[in-house]
Amino acid sequence: MATEGTLNTEAVQDNGFDFLYKGPKGPKIGRRHIQILLTAFGTGIIFSTKTMISLLLLAITSQQSSNKNIPYYPSIGVNSGMVMSSILWTSMFFQLFSGHVGKEYGSKWLILATASLNAVAFCMIPTAASIGGTTGIIVCRLIQGVAQGSYTPLTACIGGAWIPVEERSRMGYIGTIGITGSIIVATLVTGIIAESPIGWPGAIYIFGALNGCWCILWALFGYNNPDVHPSITVEEKMYIKTSLQQETLTKIPTPWVKIFTSIGVWGIILSQIGSNFIVTMLSTENSQFVSLGLKFDISENALASGLPTLLSIACGVVMAFLSDYLITHKILRIVNARRCFQMIGVTGAGLSLVLSTFVPKEHHYWVIPLLCLESFFTMACMVGGSDISGYDLSPMFASVIYGVSGTLSDAVGLFAPLIVDWVVYDKSNSSQWTLVFGIAAIIGITPSIFFVLVASDKRQEWGDYHAPPENIRRLSISSITHAVVKE
Repeated sequence: MATEGTLNTEAVQDNGFDFLYKGPKGPKIGRRHIQILLTAFGTGIIFSTKTMISLLLLAITSQQSSNKNIPYYPSIGVNSGMVMSSILWTSMFFQLFSGHVGKEYGSKWLILATASLNAVAFCMIPTAASIGGTTGIIVCRLIQGVAQGSYTPLTACIGGAWIPVEERSRMGYIGTIGITGSIIVATLVTGIIAESPIGWPGAIYIFGALNGCWCILWALFGYNNPDVHPSITVEEKMYIKTSLQQETLTKIPTPWVKIFTSIGVWGIILSQIGSNFIVTMLSTENSQFVSLGLKFDISENALASGLPTLLSIACGVVMAFLSDYLITHKILRIVNARRCFQMIGVTGAGLSLVLSTFVPKEHHYWVIPLLCLESFFTMACMVGGSDISGYDLSPMFASVIYGVSGTLSDAVGLFAPLIVDWVVYDKSNSSQWTLVFGIAAIIGITPSIFFVLVASDKRQEWGDYHAPPENIRRLSISSITHAVVKE
């Protein structure tokens, strides 16, 4: 017989993986969707200001605009790898603790501050280039690193408070759309604008303005968690809180020692280092490879970079729903789904990257299907692999886990463009690109094997919080009868 304060088995079903909520979930487009869409949009804009530098450098270092008055600085191209990696120098330090700070004090206004700082620093690049050349751009990128390094773990605070267990792949994919969409827009639009009369500075100011507009939207509609949202329905709030089995208003000290000594956490961290290295190589060096190695012009380059990403969005929808379907229908346990998506994704992306270097220059358009495969497999990692495993171990401390993994990932990832500078001394030489991309594939695949061996889907005792009986009773009085029953 169920008593007051017990979970209704019709509402919450233990399927061997976690608790799956079976009661009413509120509106089909709920406040949780709006929060994740907002953060995804912001992530996409901010990420675009990071990745578009690869195409921008082609325009900054050579005359691409139809307007001959647009300045360009050939000397900056000598240190292009340093310019592209400099954003990681500062971002890795700020990622480590920003997730902890966001968990302790709330992430909304911190997200707004970091996004605003990124917009200002990005818009300063044309002025900085004219005054300080390479050094000026690097200074702007360092400031962007402070902003972006802080921003990413803070958004994990939002995900940990708003995303139910049953929707992790789908809701995680919404965030991925922000990133992939930004790559499409940044590559296609940047290439077009760079050749237009307003030139490469115009591309910077347009994306900087978009960044600023998003800050206004976030200030108006962003919220830390369901408990502080003024218009969320009782049903949706209970769905989220029952699924996560946690009270968002409760403060628990960050268990740093237990986090750093957890083998499951290290599986996530190491696999993130590997997959991030491949993503960094793709985002910073693919434009250089197809432009200088395969002789694409800047418009063709934009097409070769944007089209595969566009196709990957459609594939990502399928993979996101497939991941959740396999779990909720008990075909795969959560941990096995994470293992499969991570290993298939990182292996496919690494091999596709290497195979692209064997495309003959006289048939260089053949590289586009391989670039499509790279994007497809990278998407598999993002929507179903270790990218969301931190929420399985602890939704409450996922931001801390991703802060640590982001710090170490960036520390290793900053070597991706530097390795290109060291190894590829002739950027038209395909064999040198093969060596570089082969190194990236090995760095990506090896730690993912470790993740497969140690991955877990069990909520960790240090990251677990169940509402005490008095809170359960209080919630039951609030007409949440589908999740809590009274005798």
